Amino acid sequence: MPERKKIIHIIQSLDNGGCENMLLRTLPLLQAFDHTIVTLKEPGELTPQFTSAGITVRSIHCHGLFDISGIGRLRALIREERPDVILTYLFHADAIGRLGLAGTTNAPIIPFLRTTYNHPKYLLARVFEWLTKPLVKQYLANSEAVKDFYINHIGVRSEKITVIPNGIDTNYFDSIMPDIHLRESLSIKADNFIIICVANLHINKGHRYLLKAFETLNQKYPETRLLIVGDGVEYNNLKNQIKEFQSKNNITFLGRRTDVPELLKISDCFVLPTLFEGQSNAIMEAMASGLPIITTDIPENQALIDDKHSGILVPIKSSDELVHALQLVLSSKTYRESLGTTGKSFLGKKFTLIRTTADLSFYLSKL
Repeated sequence: MPERKKIIHIIQSLDNGGCENMLLRTLPLLQAFDHTIVTLKEPGELTPQFTSAGITVRSIHCHGLFDISGIGRLRALIREERPDVILTYLFHADAIGRLGLAGTTNAPIIPFLRTTYNHPKYLLARVFEWLTKPLVKQYLANSEAVKDFYINHIGVRSEKITVIPNGIDTNYFDSIMPDIHLRESLSIKADNFIIICVANLHINKGHRYLLKAFETLNQKYPETRLLIVGDGVEYNNLKNQIKEFQSKNNITFLGRRTDVPELLKISDCFVLPTLFEGQSNAIMEAMASGLPIITTDIPENQALIDDKHSGILVPIKSSDELVHALQLVLSSKTYRESLGTTGKSFLGKKFTLIRTTADLSFYLSKL
């Protein structure tokens, strides 16, 4: 029996995020390959789930390109493991994969692109991508929109990028039942209408526009509640924003949670006012839960949402349009159920976990 092809996956950590959960869903199903995850920093809260699924996790405590000892540990690990393929995820791992591992291995080092950099804050990332593109022989991307960004803004040739979209196990989300005890723990009343946003608290996710919209909405619909799931560098700014809000007692910051599917099942509407995105796992999980989706009209979301049919798309940075969309969903139970049902059906036809793992298995086997 031939040895399994060895794949090393390099990522910052295994904290509870979209990319990390994508790996947790897919790697255990790719049993034809021998997987090792290398975290640059601490292992992260999802590590026990990976190890229980038979995935090796190793941490090297490398704090960036200028951490000489950390880079040395990574290079030594690569020489020891002798992988057939190296996949890198997100900016820090991409940078170290391209520059820190130069000359270490003959294995292809492939960035798995998961976002665009359409905000001035990320100009440095765009410059880095442009400068280092000659070092990359091939890329993976999780959406056509991400591929288009790298073609049009970074100058990568189309044939160098293979798209393998994220996939969702809709059967798993079907198995989750609404938990009355979870509602009680959050002091949710029977007549509350629950709006949920699941995203890291970063400026590109657009939370400020949702909070402003909710302040307006809650004055007309005082039974509404807003759950913000996630943490990040914007936490203090967002908390300061709502200090004087009349609706502040109806806004709950839940931080990182491991029970997102359960939180989705007790919610009535999902909102993600993101300024730019890859292919959003959070949106897909909400769709799998049958929720109506309100998100921004950017190419990445257009691939998931058929406006007014499987969700509602609004312009970026528009609190007024968010209010209008939320009022549409609030005012008609029939309409919001239709949005949720249509979105879930579309997801189950096009973005299945089985399809994602099959495409990724075929791609890796050909390398």
